[in-house]
Amino acid sequence: MRFKALLRPASVMPALGLLLLGIDSSGETKGNAMRDNPSGSESEYILTAASTDVGNSIASEQYGKADGAEMDIEPALGDRPGDVERIRIEGPIGPPLALADGRIALFHVDGPPHKQSAYARYSRDNGVTFGEPQKLFDFPGDRGSFMMGAVLLSSKGTIHLFGLDYYDFDFKDRSKSKSYLWHARSLDGGKSWKPVQKVDFGLEYTGSSNNAFELKSGRIIAPVSGLTDRRIGPWVSLAPYSDDDGATWRRPNQQMTMNTGAADWYESGAVEPVGIELTDGRVWLLPRSQDGFQWETFSKNGGLAWTPVRHTRFVSNQSAMAVLRLKDGRLILFWNNCGAEGLGDFHWGNAERAVIAAAISRDDGRTWAGYREVGRVVTHTQVSYPYVTQAADGKVLLFAAGYLMRINPDFLESRDFDEDFSSGVRRWSTLAAKGVEAVPDPDGGSRKVLRMLKPDAATPAAACLNFPYGEAGEIKIALRIEPGFQGAHVTISEHFDLPGLPRDASFPFQIMPSGRVKIIGSGGTWLDTPGDLVAGKWHDLRLAWNCRTGQATLRLDGTEIAVMEQYVRARGVCYLRLRSTAPSTDPAGLHIRSVAVKSLP
Repeated sequence: MRFKALLRPASVMPALGLLLLGIDSSGETKGNAMRDNPSGSESEYILTAASTDVGNSIASEQYGKADGAEMDIEPALGDRPGDVERIRIEGPIGPPLALADGRIALFHVDGPPHKQSAYARYSRDNGVTFGEPQKLFDFPGDRGSFMMGAVLLSSKGTIHLFGLDYYDFDFKDRSKSKSYLWHARSLDGGKSWKPVQKVDFGLEYTGSSNNAFELKSGRIIAPVSGLTDRRIGPWVSLAPYSDDDGATWRRPNQQMTMNTGAADWYESGAVEPVGIELTDGRVWLLPRSQDGFQWETFSKNGGLAWTPVRHTRFVSNQSAMAVLRLKDGRLILFWNNCGAEGLGDFHWGNAERAVIAAAISRDDGRTWAGYREVGRVVTHTQVSYPYVTQAADGKVLLFAAGYLMRINPDFLESRDFDEDFSSGVRRWSTLAAKGVEAVPDPDGGSRKVLRMLKPDAATPAAACLNFPYGEAGEIKIALRIEPGFQGAHVTISEHFDLPGLPRDASFPFQIMPSGRVKIIGSGGTWLDTPGDLVAGKWHDLRLAWNCRTGQATLRLDGTEIAVMEQYVRARGVCYLRLRSTAPSTDPAGLHIRSVAVKSLP
């Protein structure tokens, strides 16, 4: 399913990205759907998120399909049916919010410029089905273009809506750029609404409203990023706040800055912050950046003063997060756990948002489990800008790039993972690659196995698989190379990259065309091990890793063949990467019968 949006040149700024006020599943855009467009020309952009029910399918491009291969046309997410479910709704949708009476509301904006209105759709079955849009209120007709953003239910039962009152962005003169933060609230469960008001954050332009949250004191913080005249890192994070349930707002005392830059200066700095209060009373704020990581800052006095920003453990690039405290006290985090390099025609801007991952913490963010994909694209598109809420039945509703999913947060705590290809290769990503497919077991029987060939010399043959994050653990692969096999590279990583990229990551090894296994040395030289695979025979490869010690042990058919030093630093890993190293084509390739992972906390 595809969602088309006509983009405006003025929407180039970060965080205007995918403010999906209402994407109609028929393909029509309701309101303004925007994404960065540095060229300044109007263009059509296809928005697709691929978090879907196990067992359903949407069409995607199939690479390198051969006779006997199974058409694997949709990602299988989660470990069991019900872990990650796609909610299919006709008509516009938007950010979700659990209301005091148990309903779930989806909020969006509709209407032409200067004649826009806010709407909601309601669910009485925990977000499984929704009614038709109901009009809430009209926006002022003498302002800019209104867009929906963060939503919040306060402890007093007040519904708060935030978004952009957008005018223009000027590349040549930043001072002419105008985009404000609006706020509206309802004191009676959405029956009536107070007038739309401006939230003063101290600057004249913001690109997004991603999050609003309430402290135990009753203070509401609506973090945003604002555009300044700084030469490096012109975007700064700010935390405007209200101490009277949103009746009035106070300008933030401090700008959170970071000197991260980019050739496209309009993407640099501390952008699109989201936040939450921790159990010790500190406020945790997480802005995005351009250097490959999410950043963080803390406040001990309710958001008035903030610590210097620093890196978090979360890999991400120019992509917003979402954070939520569950009813049982756990924290759940959503982010694009991706590198930022494109491949061939696959643009880096989509590569950095190709998957959305979720992690869960029982100790207020000191340790995390999961890092599991809850959204993954299967075509040259992206899934991004998450908004989340928790339903009364405990499921988490995630809205991202026009798609709505229901997620069982408990599956994120699983440490064991088994891949038997009963879903074909729908658990694997083959973006920008060819030659990986599910085929009948070469030994016969009804089971499927993975086959990797390289049918096209100019296109990588590769795939990657997400498994539960672990700082230590073991991965077991049942693998068979075929006569004429031309070589493969195998490694494990902490984040998603397009599988055809030549990434060595944390613990890489190669299987040479002869069957000899090689590991990488400290200087990048490939070194022989005593391990040799025999063509046409199934082998048991086991890699036991420990990122705390920086070492791993590699075993072939029960015999230790190498002790490996961690090549790329990471706290833990959650991806298996497989790539053909054939210099041209490889019509023989290899098969994988199963993958089993046991991750340790």
